[in-house]
Amino acid sequence: MSFLFKHKTRNPAELVKQIRLDLKGIEGIDLGSPSPARMKKTLSFGTLKGFKDGDVALHKTAKHMGQLRKMLVGDESIDGRVGETGSDKDGNGRAKGGAATSTSSSAADGSTPYPKDCAAAVTEMCVQGLIKDLCLALTQLDLEVCRDITACINAVLGYTAAGSGAKPGVDYFVENCQIFDVLSAGFQDDATALHCGNILRECNRSPDLCKIMVLEPGQVLWNLFEYAECAEFSVQSDVFDTLKELLLKNKGVTSELLADKYDRIIGEYTKLLTSEAYMTKKLGLGLLGKLLLEHLKGSMLRYINDPKNLMLMMNLLKDKAPSIQYEAFHVFKVFVANPDKAQGIVEILSRNHKKLISYLENFHNDKDNEQFKSEKVIVLQQINLIGLNH
Repeated sequence: MSFLFKHKTRNPAELVKQIRLDLKGIEGIDLGSPSPARMKKTLSFGTLKGFKDGDVALHKTAKHMGQLRKMLVGDESIDGRVGETGSDKDGNGRAKGGAATSTSSSAADGSTPYPKDCAAAVTEMCVQGLIKDLCLALTQLDLEVCRDITACINAVLGYTAAGSGAKPGVDYFVENCQIFDVLSAGFQDDATALHCGNILRECNRSPDLCKIMVLEPGQVLWNLFEYAECAEFSVQSDVFDTLKELLLKNKGVTSELLADKYDRIIGEYTKLLTSEAYMTKKLGLGLLGKLLLEHLKGSMLRYINDPKNLMLMMNLLKDKAPSIQYEAFHVFKVFVANPDKAQGIVEILSRNHKKLISYLENFHNDKDNEQFKSEKVIVLQQINLIGLNH
């Protein structure tokens, strides 16, 4: 009689279809075509009605998502489910060098083989439109299910077909750009921010998807700047992590952004640096410093030759928070070290050189950092030379 209690083993097409049916049974998830009015409602992540504990559809979704995750990435620990792409994980959320179960095809780059049903599962998720449904459902599901969703979507994004080198997951996102609106709106809710940010950062591995998020239409980038002043620290940190990936990972895309929309991007940075919120200023300065170093020979030369930006950094050097002062120094030093300073920059440094030297001589002398100490000496020497020669 044991056969009566056996669970049905579904193939990838059946499993994907079943998950879509499960999601339709959860109250508050609208999987219809996104009309403007419906999309506006969808983007308001906190407004949807939740389900009751013990809801059958929820439990079925959790079970079936676990099965789908296993099809895509094999057996792994819970740490691998989140889909973070750290040094011990590959682009699909699988542990590097770890054996996936029941494999029959290898990844195109020769790394860990894909599980035997991975290719079929990726195809079905794209063909049946499950990826969009899962993104819409994130706000209504619990943490463990959301982790499985994130791991599955990231696995699809990272999948490369053997032989052809095709990336069906990337192609799906290119053809369904409205998903980016849903994902960026996820930062409005601390329950979904981690998962949405995780997926967006995985998308950013593809230059084609990076262009959509940053350049055309580029709305993801501008949404992130809007959410960067979020009062919830965990959400704000994830926003800045995602901004850093979008602006630093694909240098060519960022160069094009700075060339075409310099005033707007610097305007957004200025809002961050003049914010009343401590963490917003600190994280904004850190991100600006990295952007300067990456693009100093390109569009960011314009930034360090603008007297208004120098004055802003000089004011931040005197901020009441020591960590803000320290971060501001690492941007200020770039203005001073520039060998081809604009006349306006030279005049400001010359006019204020005595005050700057007096202030910097006692600036963070308690720091036990040899690189900082040597950089401060160089900055003082440069300012002193400017004062002597002008």
